[in-house]
Amino acid sequence: MKRTAHIVFTFFMIILLVFIYPSSAYDFQHEDIWVYKGSFELGPGEKASIERYTLKVYSLDQEATEPSAVILVYKNNDFKKEYYVDAGPNSQKIYDNDLKIEITAIASGKISVAVYGHEFEKVWVLSTSKVSLSKGDVVQDGAYAISLTNVSSKEVNISVASPSGKYENLFALRDYKKYDNAFMIRLVYINTAKSQAFIETYRPGKPDVNVALSSLNDTFEAEEPVSCVLRLTNNGTLSLRGIKIENKATEGVFSEQTLSLDTLTPLQTMALDLGLEVPAAAAGRTISVTTEVSGSDYFGDAYHATDTQELFVGPYISITKAINGNKSLSGKTIASTHEQLKVNLKLKNTNDIPIKLTVTDSVPESFELEGTQKLEWEMQIDPHTTNEVTYIVSPSIPGNFTLGNAVATWKDNGNMYEVTGLAPEVLVNGSYVVAEKSVSSEYAMEGETVAVTVQISNKGDEEVQISAHDNVHAEADIISGSPEWSGKLAPGEIAQQSYEIVFSEAGEYTLPEFEVDYTDKQMKEVTVYSQQVEMYIDREAIDKGTDKAEASSITSTVQETQASELTNVQAAGFLASSFVGLFCIVSMIPVAVLFLIRKVYK
Repeated sequence: MKRTAHIVFTFFMIILLVFIYPSSAYDFQHEDIWVYKGSFELGPGEKASIERYTLKVYSLDQEATEPSAVILVYKNNDFKKEYYVDAGPNSQKIYDNDLKIEITAIASGKISVAVYGHEFEKVWVLSTSKVSLSKGDVVQDGAYAISLTNVSSKEVNISVASPSGKYENLFALRDYKKYDNAFMIRLVYINTAKSQAFIETYRPGKPDVNVALSSLNDTFEAEEPVSCVLRLTNNGTLSLRGIKIENKATEGVFSEQTLSLDTLTPLQTMALDLGLEVPAAAAGRTISVTTEVSGSDYFGDAYHATDTQELFVGPYISITKAINGNKSLSGKTIASTHEQLKVNLKLKNTNDIPIKLTVTDSVPESFELEGTQKLEWEMQIDPHTTNEVTYIVSPSIPGNFTLGNAVATWKDNGNMYEVTGLAPEVLVNGSYVVAEKSVSSEYAMEGETVAVTVQISNKGDEEVQISAHDNVHAEADIISGSPEWSGKLAPGEIAQQSYEIVFSEAGEYTLPEFEVDYTDKQMKEVTVYSQQVEMYIDREAIDKGTDKAEASSITSTVQETQASELTNVQAAGFLASSFVGLFCIVSMIPVAVLFLIRKVYK
């Protein structure tokens, strides 16, 4: 029973507190404000709706010196009031302290009217929470200095030094006072025993608008709709009102270049979709998209925010390259060695006229082309259509590969343009067998034995069944060993075999390729060949070197002896012949002189 009585008493106290301190106890943070709802130009009989209200121009008199009109006010479609208005003293009317009508002009058979709604908005935001204040203390809050000058059981005197002057006011419990319409003090508690006052300070809140432009893609095709999402967020403590949004682009036209919003409350976010139409062009280009947002708070202070996003819009010709086949989770194609892969090129023309193109493509060297020798095509694409080109390739070795970029080139107004497609990636698994052939010497004599070595390497990631045969040259004879080998090779394993041959005739010879046939796990049969080997077989020379050497030695000895014996005789003969020759020359001189004299005087 006591427990029940206690619960009833508690419930009663809660109800009593609610009545004593209603929710409006914090209404000191709110302000009565007139919020702009819009402007209209209305002629006789025309209406404008503003939320639950409707305005109608009943009559308009422009013939008088001061033009005037009669306006009817409806609320929830029920007639409420009739007002006589003009652009002078009767320009402003307030209905039920909820709707304000302001006439800004009456001209050209129409009245210009601005409409405002009455609202009660939380404006004041806590700046300093419950701080104690004793005599002689000074609490500083920005440019405002607060001090306590007197304390009693029910009231205190507080002095405030502000930029506009110094004030002293009497505060009762829960009283609040505003200074310069920019600062407010509220008394929350009085401690008489310690001569202390506990106060809170408040300042007007502010909107803090943030604008962000985003798009799902940063790149768009020429014909693809360009779209952005505009997100407006008020991170402040006060509503932003009378919001105007202006959208601009360096190229193209927005579907909605200007937008208006009434209010963005604190912590509210609004998302707006924006569409942009961009004309097709031969060259891709980057377009800057900018959104500018402006608005004001209830007091009329202006706020601005802006954001810019860059988007790439491709040319009117686009090209894509894809490989048909199994895909991994990352989108990469997975294939086996010697598997036939279909490569597909798609070329799209988003222009309004046909375009003649030259298309080229490339694949890695280890990919064999099937059915074509050249990856180049000439074509014409009609307006707003897509052409396709396909070809088959077969990878010969395992590994990660990028299949090269396909390129389309064309001419527009005398200028050359090109567009490049992304190169797809492919992971190749499977067998890869390499055959090699070598000889112990590429130069040998007739009848000399030469060792031939053949090697088979499994460089793939699968076991293979091998059947190998080396084609022996028709002029060579096998002396020992076998040119054939068969068996299984695991991944990374190497098999090697040698045999000996001999050539009986001199000459230049080309040893044929070593031929290896193998079957992989997928039962694909493949043949690979080694390189050819060039050899030179020299003739065997006659071995008479010893006899020739001896004869040469004897001859040389005899000649040296004879030369040694004749030296003195030859010396004497040389002296005698020299003397006779000199005597003859001297004796000829007088005869020659005499002959010359007789010839001159003859």
